Amino acid sequence: MIFSLRVFLWTIVAELEYYLYPWKDQNPPEDVSHRYNLPSIDFDNSFNYDWLKSHDEKISRLQDEIIWIQQEIHKLNVKTKTHD
Repeated sequence: MIFSLRVFLWTIVAELEYYLYPWKDQNPPEDVSHRYNLPSIDFDNSFNYDWLKSHDEKISRLQDEIIWIQQEIHKLNVKTKTHD
């Protein structure tokens, strides 16, 4: 019963996804490319992959730095509480 319900819901979600993203190949339609300012070149191009990879590395580095900063702030808070 629950499995059948899950399959039914996933079918609805899959149809909705197909409706929202109707293109079947790697390149979106021209109006979508223009609306979202997507590059007009092929998405399989290595330039796009390198660009995305570089942004992913920058985001990862920023996340690491934020975690380090939070740890340092926590250490400072612990030190000031022990001195009080």
